[in-house]
Amino acid sequence: MQQSVVRRSFVASTLVVLALASARSASAQDSTRSTPRRDSLEAVVIRATRAGASAPTSRTVIDRSAIERTYAGQDAPLALQGATGVTAASDAGAFSGYSSIRLRGIDQTRLAISVDGVPLNDPEDQVLYFSNVPDFMNSMQSVQVQRGVGASAFGTAAFAGSLNFESMPLATTPRFAEAQLTSGSWGTRRVSVEGASGLSRGFAAYGRVSGQETDGFRAHSGNEARSGFVSVGWFGATDAVKFTGFAGRSKTQLAYYAPSEAELDANPRANPMSPLERDDFHQSMASLQYTRAIGTRTTWSSTAYRNAAGGNYDVFVGNDLWNFNLDHEWHGLLSALTWRGESLELATGAHVSAYHRDHFLKIRPDLSTTVYDNTGFKQEQSAFAKATLTRGALDWSADVQLRRAAFRYRPTAGTGIGEPSIDWVFLNPRVALAWRARPAVTAFISLGRSGREPTRSDMFAGADDVDAATAAEVLPLDQVRPERLTDLEAGIRIRRARASLSLNGFAMWLRDEIAPIGQIAVTGSPLRRNVPRSSRVGMELEGQWQMHDAWTVDANIMWMRARIAEFRDEASAITYRDVPPLLSPSVIANLTGTWRVLSNVDALFTSRHVGRSFLANDGNVALTTPAFTLVDTGVRLVIGRHALRVQLQNLFDARAYASGYTDGSTRFFFPVATRTLLATAVFTF
Repeated sequence: MQQSVVRRSFVASTLVVLALASARSASAQDSTRSTPRRDSLEAVVIRATRAGASAPTSRTVIDRSAIERTYAGQDAPLALQGATGVTAASDAGAFSGYSSIRLRGIDQTRLAISVDGVPLNDPEDQVLYFSNVPDFMNSMQSVQVQRGVGASAFGTAAFAGSLNFESMPLATTPRFAEAQLTSGSWGTRRVSVEGASGLSRGFAAYGRVSGQETDGFRAHSGNEARSGFVSVGWFGATDAVKFTGFAGRSKTQLAYYAPSEAELDANPRANPMSPLERDDFHQSMASLQYTRAIGTRTTWSSTAYRNAAGGNYDVFVGNDLWNFNLDHEWHGLLSALTWRGESLELATGAHVSAYHRDHFLKIRPDLSTTVYDNTGFKQEQSAFAKATLTRGALDWSADVQLRRAAFRYRPTAGTGIGEPSIDWVFLNPRVALAWRARPAVTAFISLGRSGREPTRSDMFAGADDVDAATAAEVLPLDQVRPERLTDLEAGIRIRRARASLSLNGFAMWLRDEIAPIGQIAVTGSPLRRNVPRSSRVGMELEGQWQMHDAWTVDANIMWMRARIAEFRDEASAITYRDVPPLLSPSVIANLTGTWRVLSNVDALFTSRHVGRSFLANDGNVALTTPAFTLVDTGVRLVIGRHALRVQLQNLFDARAYASGYTDGSTRFFFPVATRTLLATAVFTF
């Protein structure tokens, strides 16, 4: 009965053409400006799911020029860590590896990640493993980091926020060919070749192939990776067809266990994991999009996609080297319809997907015997609708997402626990108001709610297999409750010819937050469980000032007070009240200065400060990561169509720890690499 009601609700939502919270004229930085029809057709899904330049949301857009200033092939989380409220870590200490990103202290399983509107969050783990798609940022035109419950989109809801990647646009990218060579500290090497055909007779194409290697800052934490990206499109007067695909393979030496403080004092590059503990994973995604303009006001687009990944990793359990294997396949279909009138903008979209992942274990050296073999199945259906109504200087907007997710577990044969399953239904609404007080001044306020189901690891308490013994502890599957968020955002944006400033306040109230508890499972997953009530309240300030034709300064700062109302530590049976959640620093600040030294020479200076963060939810100040400040600098020399960029990271060789955990008495840290030199040569033809 419930499923029937949900299906009827989805149909009704799809038929109701509501809501597009994008501005009538968006800035070039937001890549949503009024453009020729062909570009408009290519970007319709992006505009339907992304917040526009004047939309009432808190967000930061990193455009292509900003990416190119510091990008040398590093994993996307490390490339984005200068954005407001963002912290990032790599277990290897630098460049690549198993990297992670947090927004307002909330981990990436609760961020909606997409490329060109297509969801990328793995349905079981609800995360994208960026190490599987190396050099990903090299093919991106822009990234929008949206904070809080923002505009509805396809796939999992934007719980703590979203990362909306936009690939290189075919219709507007001119013909070019480019080669990039990177070399630097810790055995880092990268070769990338890419090019675009430009638009000719309606056809356009873009492609890239890359290879990169690094030894990693930490001992035996290296990575050897290969990747490719391709997009091909045909653009007519009213129709467009676009294929996008990418693939990557990464062989990584594992470092997801952190060294203790004492081990780091003896050896700053320590890695307690064995050189024999390593992995080999591949991932690919392909999508085919068809878009049609219906008259001058309406555009419809549908995209079919396939995402697949697989591989294995070796971990010592006692004296045995366990070989964990994963293999998933994921298919989906999404569709968006947008309409733009004189004072009303509307959009609606729907998404369905089916996913399964096999988990199986072998123990070396006997790879012919399978210890267990289980499969998780995940299905999802969702629909969203948005509307923006303009009355004078006011933009009234509303959007809602209705989403159903269902998980089923097929255990190893002979386990005797049946096939447990569970499904969740979420209604995620948001209302907002933007007031253009003056041409250069916009104030906004928004209120939204969002819900998110637990990951497979959450439900299984970190276990990779459920047998009769563990079933008693983790079944039924509803023991971990879905978490829900109410988010209030209010801010003001001021734009002048040479300066811009935005101030945003936020209040996030969470119920049944699935919070990390500061421990790591044998498979590397952080362990989490529900806490009844928690909150995050803070302010975000962003600004840019072009002091002179040759000088530009960018700065941002986030201040936040995060609290868990009550946390019970199961190991000690102690209940803590009004304590900070772990890995949620109260202050994150970034400062970037760009100086045009000569017509062909640019200098870059960046400083980043991250306040201390707790390693456990007990308020114990002895179990924290120390605050740190890092300074980077770089120079770019342009010679004709070619360029050389030299970067010096952690200029003053500061000791810093990007993340960590604790066993209740000892601090374990993931260190940031000491002084690091990277040089990138770019040859354009």
